[in-house]
Amino acid sequence: MPAVDTFADRYLSGDELWGDAFTQEQIEEWFADEREASAALTGTTPSADAYRSHGINRLHGYRMLPAGRFEDALGVGSSFGGEFFPVLDRIGRITILEPSAQLRSKELRGVPLRYVDPSPTGDMPFSSETFDLAVCFGSLHHIPNVTKVVRELGRVVKPGGWIIIREPVVSMGDWRSLGRPGLTKRERGIPRHLLESAVRNAGFSIKSSVFCYMPLTQRIGDLTNRNLYGSRVGALIDRALSISTAWNYRYHAVKPWQKLRPSSVSIVARRR
Repeated sequence: MPAVDTFADRYLSGDELWGDAFTQEQIEEWFADEREASAALTGTTPSADAYRSHGINRLHGYRMLPAGRFEDALGVGSSFGGEFFPVLDRIGRITILEPSAQLRSKELRGVPLRYVDPSPTGDMPFSSETFDLAVCFGSLHHIPNVTKVVRELGRVVKPGGWIIIREPVVSMGDWRSLGRPGLTKRERGIPRHLLESAVRNAGFSIKSSVFCYMPLTQRIGDLTNRNLYGSRVGALIDRALSISTAWNYRYHAVKPWQKLRPSSVSIVARRR
């Protein structure tokens, strides 16, 4: 009889989220490993102009926001702040919750950036109902206590305020193994149903949740020497590929053909 892999049954199956039930000691170890891991992986040249996903963010996020200004905006893990460019003229103040001391800049095209160090506990050092808008693009999957952090977003966003979250919803491989090329030590994707549940339980009503980042989009971009995630046309190509392969979505792929599915989800939600 083959050995039962209890870890795979619980976590690689997507039934539970690895890291959400950690002890404080485990959380602090994870936090220390990830604090500067992205800076080490991508480099620290301080340029918000290097941000590459404006097309995806506009199509699946910013265009769904209501008209008007957002006086106080929060970026979770937003580093140099480039992801705010599409709505920069509609924002009064930007606060960025950023663990890395290297991925920071003083301003964003004339708009001052206020940086705050996050706590490993997941508690956010802000008063309740502070922000009109919060964005989190590809940061939660680097965090152990995801549900706690999303719950904190529900506390610090004002009633009627908005969040946009885009995160990998595939395992990103078996994170128990060493040396996953191009990835930090601790990052792992968040199963889609668990991410959506965390958002709803934090007091948000989901207005949109769509698949994106189908791997073939990157392949096409590489072949044509274009960043398809940065343009509207590229984002629409990715959307078509994501829709056509959504039937094949699963959290953890073990065979090559199982990887032909969208890898991320973009969520737009309003605080109740």
